[in-house]
Amino acid sequence: MQFFFQTAEEIGLFRSTLPFCQCPACGMTGAMIRHGYTYWFISPTENGIRGWRIRCKPSNHHEGCGATWLLRLGDTLPRRCFPAKQLWAFIQTLLDARSLKQAWERSGFPCSLDTAYRLYRRLQRCQTVLRTHLCARGPPPRGKTGVPLFQVFAHLEKEFGILSPITAYQISFQKDFLAVA
Repeated sequence: MQFFFQTAEEIGLFRSTLPFCQCPACGMTGAMIRHGYTYWFISPTENGIRGWRIRCKPSNHHEGCGATWLLRLGDTLPRRCFPAKQLWAFIQTLLDARSLKQAWERSGFPCSLDTAYRLYRRLQRCQTVLRTHLCARGPPPRGKTGVPLFQVFAHLEKEFGILSPITAYQISFQKDFLAVA
């Protein structure tokens, strides 16, 4: 089942096919329904719809399991108030600056510096998952030595290009970019 999409229109088309979709948890076909929206930060200053919820509904005619999932745009990051493009801009400035504080200030994040340190630790924790997915797609670039996390970023850029590799990663693998498992 697809969870990340490029546009809201793609999500609308997918939601129209829900009665024919199979539940990822229980395997029941015909029990999937629309279940509302998820509101969260679109940007640090505005709230809005971040995702569309779907549910496997148990009823008299279907033996649904009641599990819910979230369909969202590829540019949204879970539990974050900034988009994937802004995270990639921070990563790019981090590669150039080599100082976390300097990269955070250059990238223009409105959050505190503590957020930068938490985000960097999160990127370090999820680098094994990222590396595993990226190596399944293609070999890492040659000649890149140094910090292992920066090697993962170079591999990400090689596989998905420089425009929006985090969005492309999430749509391609249907996994959160910052997922630890």
